[in-house]
Amino acid sequence: MEKLKIGKIVGTHGLKGELKIRSNSDFADKRFKKGNEIIISYQNQDLVYKIITSRIHKGNYLVSFRDNQDINLVEKYIGSFVYGYKDDELLDADEYFYTDLIGMQVVSTEGTKIGPVTSIYDNTRHDILNIDHNGKNVAIPYVDAFIKDVDVEKKIIVVMLIKGLIDED
Repeated sequence: MEKLKIGKIVGTHGLKGELKIRSNSDFADKRFKKGNEIIISYQNQDLVYKIITSRIHKGNYLVSFRDNQDINLVEKYIGSFVYGYKDDELLDADEYFYTDLIGMQVVSTEGTKIGPVTSIYDNTRHDILNIDHNGKNVAIPYVDAFIKDVDVEKKIIVVMLIKGLIDED
């Protein structure tokens, strides 16, 4: 089953093995729920843990796992990324995971082919699509003003271009 990055371990809390996780998941409440499994990527290994406690504290999730309820057992994970399994049941009918956009073809509203999405990043205000346009990187904000349609089945993203968004030679 495919896994998705859902957060990063940024610290510990207290002495009883709680890990402080900064989530980047749109489904954090479901992902970090007691009883769910998460995967910690540590020293090139995927370690699967079942959450036994979970709560929010100052914008981060504090979670703990059975047999790891001591700060000395978990502090080694600080800086590690946390993954969850890609679960389409988390999505509504018209929703998709951002990772599904990687590789999709981007075209303008006029039908001009721009190129494939190579990556997506968050610039804190909104997400940015990086697109390979004839060997050059084009960054398009993932906001309604630019993104007009996403067809996951056809793997096409339609964007509204404005002057200067793409440098033409």
